[in-house]
Amino acid sequence: MNMEMGISDKTYLYNLIAKLCSHVTRTLTKNYLVRYSCISEEERQRVNTRIEKETPFVLGSKGKFCPIAEADIDEEYVKKLAGFSDLLKIADDKNCIMRFLQALDESLAEVLIEERKRLQNGRVTRGLNSNRKETGIAILPKCECVWARKSRESFSYRRIDNYLKHLMIIEDRVLEDVEDRHIFIPKGFFPNFDATSQMKIAATPLNAKSSFDIRYHRNDDLQVFSLDYHESAAARDNERVWEKIVQAGAEGAELIAFPEMLGNATMEYAICRKLKNLSEQEREQIPPMIVLPSYFSGTQNFSSILDRAGNVLARQFKQNPYVLKTRHGDFMENIDGSNEIYIFHYEGIGRFAVLICKDFLTTKHMERIMRGFMLTLIIVPAYSTGSYDFKMSFDLCAHDYCNVVWINSCAAMIPGKESNFAFIGYVRKRINRYQDESESMSEMKPCDGLLNGKCDGKCIYYDHFGTV
Repeated sequence: MNMEMGISDKTYLYNLIAKLCSHVTRTLTKNYLVRYSCISEEERQRVNTRIEKETPFVLGSKGKFCPIAEADIDEEYVKKLAGFSDLLKIADDKNCIMRFLQALDESLAEVLIEERKRLQNGRVTRGLNSNRKETGIAILPKCECVWARKSRESFSYRRIDNYLKHLMIIEDRVLEDVEDRHIFIPKGFFPNFDATSQMKIAATPLNAKSSFDIRYHRNDDLQVFSLDYHESAAARDNERVWEKIVQAGAEGAELIAFPEMLGNATMEYAICRKLKNLSEQEREQIPPMIVLPSYFSGTQNFSSILDRAGNVLARQFKQNPYVLKTRHGDFMENIDGSNEIYIFHYEGIGRFAVLICKDFLTTKHMERIMRGFMLTLIIVPAYSTGSYDFKMSFDLCAHDYCNVVWINSCAAMIPGKESNFAFIGYVRKRINRYQDESESMSEMKPCDGLLNGKCDGKCIYYDHFGTV
């Protein structure tokens, strides 16, 4: 057998898993993943026996295949597994292919724990396998989530990794044009969450007045709008953001989110510099993760995601432009749109991402990302004239046990439509079956001063979610 050149035996094994997953998605019927859960005990014994006889895997007393060590994975070992994989595909033994994938998942349990630790080095990854382009499959270690049901997707839609405990399978055919980037956050990043299994978050609308003017113009035959930021207001706005970060940290929040559009050209640098200048003791009083207000510059609109050491973990760009309706016609947000999405992985939280305003409201886009990456939390910075459409999308997320933090800007309020601003933010979270349904939605009400022009910009809201 010709082994793939230039890759480790372990990567070859991950590539083998990707090929098997690709085979399943390309050749099996839509209902097969439902049928597999109902195979008879005799069939289960048949496939287990075949795997035990023809591979190095050992079936334990509890019906799970025993974990292997990383040192066990050598050329001879993966050759045996690759040969067995080829035989299964030639024989079209569907049930044995699926059980073999489960056997690989169970056997690699300890290896994948170490793999996850290696990925927690701040680098961005697209998968453990090197054959994603060929197979359309990426495989990653799976992080558990303390609030997601174990049978999360099995009652609504089927995917291969419903049957896997340690591996997450990403299918490019589901994502279409989305380019995913994955960041595994090291254990200890959210210390209070680690200790309590509860995440305390902060969100603030920041200000009732925006520091920019909307500029309407033409881009060839397209009516578009851009923002002209007031440079003179940048230092003041940066200081206001910093005050909110410090305030949130003093209250024990481990993540703070700001609205869309209220950033500026200097904010990322200014906040990072302040964070880097803190002592170690002072830094411990800052939220571990900060989602800065987005900044709309040129043809891009992005939010910077920082850690409390002042490192930029990612810049999440907006993909779907907002269309602003005026008496002179419709004007599109003048952004090129980025198809990159950053997915953060953390044990206990699962997977989370930032979707800026219209990216969350564009239902097909949001669902594709939420389900394609099994998101358990979405942060939504917004600059919107109201909350109604967002609430509709919250229900879609609730169906998949994905919590949502949505924060709007009071500066987006249109005179005469104050009723749209009964709430300036929401946290939609999973609760247990014994709690009242009203507890699943935390509503952030704006201050009384908003409606009479006396907003003091002091609003900041807190909530928490976690184990259920």
